[in-house]
Amino acid sequence: MVLSVNKEESDNFIFKLVYIDWIDTVSSADWDTKDNVNPKLVKEVGWVVHNDAKVMKIASTYSEEEYYSITAIPTGCILSVRPVVE
Repeated sequence: MVLSVNKEESDNFIFKLVYIDWIDTVSSADWDTKDNVNPKLVKEVGWVVHNDAKVMKIASTYSEEEYYSITAIPTGCILSVRPVVE
């Protein structure tokens, strides 16, 4: 199931620490069969620093207006987002 993100939900996640499950693309740089190359489930924890209908960006660390180790995840790849603390 893909998580739909509307403006209200998007605003609720900003600067919250979340668990996020998402599907990442995988490519092969070798001779392979089609059955050996599949998308991967990624489980990540991070601070939401941006979230809109197209992309969620999470950082491992933030301080005021600076962020470290940002991952930009297309919304269509997101399976679930849950706050670490409710």
